[in-house]
Amino acid sequence: MKLCASRRKLCTTVQDNTSGSKAIVLCAAHYFHERSEFTSVLTSHFTSDNSVFHKIKFANNMKKTIITLLLLLAPCSLRLAVAQNLYIGSFYVTTEAEEKLYGDGGDKWANRRNVICDMFSAEMPDVLGLQSMSKEQFGYIASRIKTYYNYAGDILYNKTTLALDTCGTVEGLPEESTCSWARLRMGEKAFYVFNILFPEDLSVANTSVTALISAITEINTDGLTCFVLGNLGINETKAPYTRMNARYPDCYKKATTISAEFGTRNNFDLEANHGTERFDFIFASKNVTVRAYGQLQYGYYTQESDGSYKRRLLSTHFPVMAKVTLP
Repeated sequence: MKLCASRRKLCTTVQDNTSGSKAIVLCAAHYFHERSEFTSVLTSHFTSDNSVFHKIKFANNMKKTIITLLLLLAPCSLRLAVAQNLYIGSFYVTTEAEEKLYGDGGDKWANRRNVICDMFSAEMPDVLGLQSMSKEQFGYIASRIKTYYNYAGDILYNKTTLALDTCGTVEGLPEESTCSWARLRMGEKAFYVFNILFPEDLSVANTSVTALISAITEINTDGLTCFVLGNLGINETKAPYTRMNARYPDCYKKATTISAEFGTRNNFDLEANHGTERFDFIFASKNVTVRAYGQLQYGYYTQESDGSYKRRLLSTHFPVMAKVTLP
């Protein structure tokens, strides 16, 4: 794996041991996680006159003491400020069964998996909800990025920035729907994440949203900040979305900066008109500030039988990401 910091591009090569074909990867994202760096400089300049030196000696000593205390306390204050920011995302992985419906053989998990892991190792989100994957797929992702990530159900969280308080699954949803949840903590600030996967059925999605909103109220008894992310099963023109957006506003709609030129579903087809329909969302409590929202547009190339190269996508859905500030 080679990371080019100047252009933020990730390049790698995947060898398929079964067919001998190579997947040459050239990944490029439209949206990046930039870690802020802070520099604090305190300067002071004192002049003294010999005639009044003894009079101001005590005052100068006090000034030096105060400056020293400020230098010691400044890093703590900066850490508290940074601790309010989260980089959060949702990714529909696509099962191997779905590959057979939409892919042409070059989109198989063996070609995609390392690029997916490299993408999130480069992006380093604080929270990532995963949907539509087998246990083997989840296990592979979790093992590849375990240096920085732990998991709560199908929610990955960055263990260098967050701690897990508790987690579980939402009961009472329709059989086709799933939702895991986690209460996470960044310093003293606790918040909830609910990761959903609903089917492409309007009636079931409606019932699922009703049950989910009720469950969140029961689980979040302290009224903490909440994020609901994942695949809603239907697009933003339908009633389930409208109800979710009213309770937990869509980060896409609140973001100051947006980089999302397509709908979120692509079905492995790079050339198709993807339209603007969104099925994958990040919803957040009304008091959350959304600084930026975007899709990750990473991809890779496979060498075809005629010697040409074909650019491919990592999933049937684009990952969606948001940079937010906790209240």
